[in-house]
Amino acid sequence: MRILLIDEAYPLNTRNTKILHSLSKRLERAETHVLTWDRQGDFKEGEPGWNYHIYTQAAAYGNKWDKLKGLFGYRKFCRTVLKELCPDIIIVSHWNNLLMLSGVDYRRQMVIYENLDAPTGPWLGRKFLNMIERHFMRRIALTVHASRFYTDIYPKRYPQYVLENKPTINTTNASYAPKKPLRIVYLGNIRYIDILQNLTDAVRGHDHLQLLFHGGGPDFQTLLTYTKGMPNVVCTGPYQYSQIEDFYHHADIIWAAYPNRDFNVRYAISNKFHESIAFGVPAIFAEKTMLASFATEKNIGCAVDPYDAKAIEALLLHMADKKETLEAMHHALLAQQKEETSWEEDFDGLMEQITKLMHKQS
Repeated sequence: MRILLIDEAYPLNTRNTKILHSLSKRLERAETHVLTWDRQGDFKEGEPGWNYHIYTQAAAYGNKWDKLKGLFGYRKFCRTVLKELCPDIIIVSHWNNLLMLSGVDYRRQMVIYENLDAPTGPWLGRKFLNMIERHFMRRIALTVHASRFYTDIYPKRYPQYVLENKPTINTTNASYAPKKPLRIVYLGNIRYIDILQNLTDAVRGHDHLQLLFHGGGPDFQTLLTYTKGMPNVVCTGPYQYSQIEDFYHHADIIWAAYPNRDFNVRYAISNKFHESIAFGVPAIFAEKTMLASFATEKNIGCAVDPYDAKAIEALLLHMADKKETLEAMHHALLAQQKEETSWEEDFDGLMEQITKLMHKQS
């Protein structure tokens, strides 16, 4: 059996890597193949035992014109690999990679659409993308959502399953106790610089608030410049995933508020949500999102307008002054741990779906 993952973003995100490892563990004799686009010449060595099909046309991230020019060649490359490889299972990551299936006869193959992000943008453009997405959803075996909230915006008539990117680390911050200064931690890709600048402005001049940014990304240098001369703000740069346990154990609250004017953000679930539960550290989410509503209802996090620096400042000062609020959220998070299923449990459910579909096709 051959499994092929199509993902135009390289290096692969942790979710896709986990999916392939979980599949390989359950289908021991299967060949694992990855078809991806290395836009910046980053590929050096892949996962041991995996077969890589790399499209190498240069295209700078953030340059839409470069990407558009490269897409034509990438689509041709995908069609060639699909024809030569004839995989039994094709996992298409993200809606834009569905377009790579156009003109390909995949009726005898199982196609799984991995819905990482719902199409977003202005209403008219989003509706057009929805039409394209639904066109493919009618013809593929299964859609796997990265957020439980996506099921509210997709037609129930299509086969669907929810697999959220839950951490495989089994730990919690049992000794959690908010400190002074209060430590606000952001970890991840440094982007959406306007929101991170609002967060920075919120702690400016408050010595009893400490802000730590862990991660690199397109806006890292801009953030370094913006925070220069602020003794209570630290930017540590890129990190390894193995370090997040230490970051959470030294955090009082996690910043997980993304641009809520984006349609997808209103329904998405960030990795930080599940990490927050796993480590028992409360998080701040963007208001007017499904995630914020869930967190505030369960008292496992709080919500704020990420575009309002004054509102962020008021919330952080309240948390620093009323640390019993954070302690109550910590205990609610420990209770929530018992309600959440694990990645392995959820993946077992996905394998049941895949097995049924394989029997149906044979």
